[in-house]
Parts: sequence; structure tokens; C-alpha cells
Amino acid sequence: MKIISIINQKGGVGKTTTVINLAAGLAKQEKKILVIDLDPQGNATTGLGLSNLEDSSNTIYGVLNGTKPISKVIKQTNFMNLDIITSNVDLSGLEVETAHDNERAFILKNKLFQYINNSSESYDYILIDCPPSLSLLTVMALVSSNSLLVPL
Repeated sequence: MKIISIINQKGGVGKTTTVINLAAGLAKQEKKILVIDLDPQGNATTGLGLSNLEDSSNTIYGVLNGTKPISKVIKQTNFMNLDIITSNVDLSGLEVETAHDNERAFILKNKLFQYINNSSESYDYILIDCPPSLSLLTVMALVSSNSLLVPL
């Protein structure tokens, strides 16, 4: 399994567009894909046909704040072989909420590897859509990834 973060601290360069199209293309080639929308704007979520207005505990925010395991927040999209962990604006408060945690950069990595090691579900690729900043969320994605894709 490859974990790829799509990252650039500048907005408007095509990060989310790259995630959605790469995920759809790989899914069409019968690869099993999980998209993690790590951007509080939630555009990968809406771009794949889901709402970014739902209860925050059922999003990546619920995973990162410890209220839900990854297995409980994965949602199917309308595309075969393509699942997503959604995001919404509440994710923007995570940096302040975890300020006391010295290991906060590793929260996503630890949750992902716990899920990967304990789940019967298997993905070929996990694609992480990052926010347009070098914030805690982006650092979490960097720590969790095997590879980076930087749209320019």
C-alpha cells in the first residue's frame, strides 16, 4: 500500500483536483483507493459527492481527536473501489486543541497504522488531500506518507 500526500502550501494549484482525478483514475483501473480529506474546507469531500456539513465526529476530525476509529468514519462514494474519510470546518480547531500534545504530529500516522494492521479492509493507495498551508495538518500528512505529490 502506498500513502501519498498531495501538498503545496499555496492554494489554487490543483491539490484537490489532483486527488479527485487520480483517485478516480486509479479506481477505474480496479485499484482500491481511500481518500483522506485533511483540508478543513472539505472540497475533496464535496468533490466526491458527499456533504461537508455532517457531524464532526464522523469525519477525520473525529479520528484525530480520538472519538472515533478510522473504520467507523470511512464512507463509500458513488465510485466503485473509491472510499473517503470526509472533512469539515471543525478540523481547523485541531491545532489549538492538541497544543499540549508533544506527539501530535504523529496522531494521523499512528491511527492509520493501527487501522492498517487491524483491519481486513485493504487499500492499494491512500491519497491525502492537504490544506493550503504548512500547518499541523500538513505535517501530519507528511509524517504519514510514503510519497508526496506537489502540484505547481
